[in-house]
Amino acid sequence: MNAVLTKAAVLLAVPRRLLRALFPRSLVGRVFGLFSLAMLVLLASGLGMFYRYQYLQHIEETQDNALMLVEIATQTVEESVVIGDYDTVKRTLNKLLVKSPFKQAEFLDLGGGAIRLTAPEMRQAAAPQWFAQLIAARFYDVNRVIAVGGKDYGVLRLSFDERKLAAQLWSVIAETSVVVWVLFMLSLTLTHIFLRRWLDNLGGLRLLEHDLAAGRVTAEASFRADAPSEIQEAILAVNRGAASLRVQYGQQIESLMNSLMQHKSAMDQAAIVSEIDTEGRIESVNDLFKASSGLTHAEVIGQPLTRFTRSTDGPQWQPDGAVWTGEVAVVGHPAARQWQRIIVPIFDADNVLERYICIDVDITARKEFERTIVTNAHRESLIADLGRAALATVELDELFGAAAQAAASALGAAHAAVFEFDEDSAMRRVTLRAGVGALAGVVGQTWNGAAMPLAPQPADAPLRPMFEPLGAADGLHSGVDACILCADRQFGLIAVFSDDGRRFAHEDHTFLRSITNILATAIERQSAQKQLTYLAQYDALTNLPNRRHLSQSLNRLIAQSAVTGQRAGVMFIDLDHFKKVNDSLGHDVGDQLLVLATQRLRDCTRDGDLIARLGGDEFALVLPDISDDGLVRLARALVDTLARPFIMKGQQLFVSASIGIARYPDDGVHSDLLLKNADTAMYAAKNSGRNNYQLYTAAMQEGAEQRLLTEAQLHLALENNEFLLHYQPKIDLASGAVSGFEALLRWQHPERGLVPPLEFIALLEDTGLIIPVGEWVVREVCAQQRRWQAQGMQLRPVAINLSARQLRQNDLAATIEQIVSASGIAPALLEFELTESMLMVNPEAAVAIMTQIRQFGIRLSIDDFGTGYSSLAYLKRFPLDALKIDRTFVRDLAHDSDDAAITKAVISLAHSLNLKVIAEGVETDAQLSELARLGCDEIQGYYTGRPLPADACFAQVQRAAPVLPAGGVVLA
Repeated sequence: MNAVLTKAAVLLAVPRRLLRALFPRSLVGRVFGLFSLAMLVLLASGLGMFYRYQYLQHIEETQDNALMLVEIATQTVEESVVIGDYDTVKRTLNKLLVKSPFKQAEFLDLGGGAIRLTAPEMRQAAAPQWFAQLIAARFYDVNRVIAVGGKDYGVLRLSFDERKLAAQLWSVIAETSVVVWVLFMLSLTLTHIFLRRWLDNLGGLRLLEHDLAAGRVTAEASFRADAPSEIQEAILAVNRGAASLRVQYGQQIESLMNSLMQHKSAMDQAAIVSEIDTEGRIESVNDLFKASSGLTHAEVIGQPLTRFTRSTDGPQWQPDGAVWTGEVAVVGHPAARQWQRIIVPIFDADNVLERYICIDVDITARKEFERTIVTNAHRESLIADLGRAALATVELDELFGAAAQAAASALGAAHAAVFEFDEDSAMRRVTLRAGVGALAGVVGQTWNGAAMPLAPQPADAPLRPMFEPLGAADGLHSGVDACILCADRQFGLIAVFSDDGRRFAHEDHTFLRSITNILATAIERQSAQKQLTYLAQYDALTNLPNRRHLSQSLNRLIAQSAVTGQRAGVMFIDLDHFKKVNDSLGHDVGDQLLVLATQRLRDCTRDGDLIARLGGDEFALVLPDISDDGLVRLARALVDTLARPFIMKGQQLFVSASIGIARYPDDGVHSDLLLKNADTAMYAAKNSGRNNYQLYTAAMQEGAEQRLLTEAQLHLALENNEFLLHYQPKIDLASGAVSGFEALLRWQHPERGLVPPLEFIALLEDTGLIIPVGEWVVREVCAQQRRWQAQGMQLRPVAINLSARQLRQNDLAATIEQIVSASGIAPALLEFELTESMLMVNPEAAVAIMTQIRQFGIRLSIDDFGTGYSSLAYLKRFPLDALKIDRTFVRDLAHDSDDAAITKAVISLAHSLNLKVIAEGVETDAQLSELARLGCDEIQGYYTGRPLPADACFAQVQRAAPVLPAGGVVLA
């Protein structure tokens, strides 16, 4: 009920606001407007009644005249037909048509003869068609039987000329309207002239206001002799009121002056007071002025006020007759005194400036207290920021740089640095890890001179002896430092330096200790993390990477190879008959054998190759940038070297190796698939008799058959119209309305039903089918836009994902332009989304293609932003309209400060580049509220609506309410 009442109130408020905006604000305008409205109503009513009377009167007269003419003509025709004089009949009809309301006259005799005459065309201006039709509806043809002596001779038929009748009446109406309009405009003009003249007398009140504001206190408002009596009385009343106020204000001013003089002596006791002449020179000062400034009476009298004080928060005071307030510092005072000042001009009765009164209050103590509070708050903020940075970053150099910057900022110094000691000897080497100011250019410099344990800095020494070389080279004259203590050792120290010999206070050293505590914690945490990482990713026996490290390294290699286009290989190596060594000689010998085998693997591989132990007697090699021939040569070398005998406990041990090889990208583009295929090939080598290698082939994997089947079905899917599109809405956070959609490809398999995209999108990309399917998607989106338009839906842009294979097409832009032009929809209704990794494969080519598409009018956005490694330099060059924040950052946005910080930075970056920001994967109200707070432009996800077929999407949008944070309406 409340919502209904609110909506009704809003609807009623619209006409009120419109009427208020159109209603004149001036009195002349309002009176003139009401008079004009009344005149219009009266004229409209009068003319309407006049025109109606003329219309009915004209019709009645025309009908009467027509009947009279018919009677006369009938008598003449009857007399003529009796004697067979048809010439007379014709002349009679001809005369009947002259200046009559008829357009045609006919005489039809019983013998079949006919006499037809038509009136000449009228030369009068024609009336409008609708008016002629209105006249025609009131007249009917006249038919009279010609009979004499009871015998019928024929029929006389007359047809009215409705166009002529309408033109005559319309001419009367037009002439009357012109005359009335001229008279109406003349009356309005005269009314406006007299109203303006009478009400212009009120302008005297505005002149009175200006005179009073200019200081002419005796001014009065004037009026014309012909002004209306009411206006004259109003102006006279204002003049009487102004005169009364002048008397009252004069009395109050006199009283205030007396009070000011009485309190002057009290002011001298409470404040620093001086009198200044009109040129800004000091005429007199009180005792507090001399005591606080340290100046004598003789030193200040006759001198400019600005000689002894300077403004600290704005421009200097000038003797310009205005009140001045601000803070000033006493020039040359050893204690750096600060005053709060107000300078008031004093005028005489004729408004002539006499002098200035300067009142100062000593605020030195307050300012010092405020500076202390600000300094401590600033330092606490820096400590808090550094603590957060220590928790967020894993790079010590970055943290050291932030610590040096914080130390320099907090202590107000230009130079700061973080130093590290090595652990080799008592006289340790010192390395400068991070620096600010002059020390920023010597980061990484190392020198001898840190005697351990490090003693406190001597109180009488401005610099430690170890820093004297830096001081001599960079002009550093004093410093303060604090040691970084990690567990049981001195890691290093942080130091702040001054180039003016400044003496640092104890509070400065305490602040540096706070920084060292944060750094020590971060260093210890990183050391522990490194140890845990090593144990989690390396084999304790061989010091080789384990399976987890292998998978991560392979993923990185695949990503790098995808960008560079280089080939790579994965080998699985299994030592044949290793179990016999363990069983016969024990696990100690087996472990030693594994260590020796590891060394032989290292001897055969390159520096950039990765060797990992998967467990037991299984090893794996990740081989970047290697050809198939190189893989074969390496496999042969490994088989040969591992077949040579191992000398263990004075006896020779023989083992061999079975090796399986998978190649990137031939045998897989994902780490799991490559490892799986290499493992499959390794078992094929074992099945082939061991002590050999096998390259992975499709025949080794039964799953390849299913892949081939799916690929074949995909080739037919496009021909059989099995592909369809679902649309997911995007919401504008500013209005809460649907701002667009993203088109998502679906495969409706005739047997399997709706196939998940993950099962066929990669196959489309691998097989090249993504090219024709991608073109079909563009055509279907254009066609759907036309269908939505026919259904009456307000069209919104639809985003389409472009694949890496499509982006490599030289004619991509031309193909898209051809499809869109043929569809007839506006290019601005399409948007293409591209991922970071796609763009960075060949940035220059991507920029060229994107520019062509953008010039055609299609919008472009970068998808999954933040998950790739795009360069900011290229990001600026790409002709983009929007960035889409990846769902990985949105998922924990409401609870993870890191994700929130990254999202905020991305939004700020995008807005600085004039890009719109879209967040995908929004599923909760908390995520929506946080994105709205951070300034995100649009959202997309299950919170706003799941992907739907086009018809369902249209129906959903038609009944959807705006999406708002914190309990807003949801589209699905």
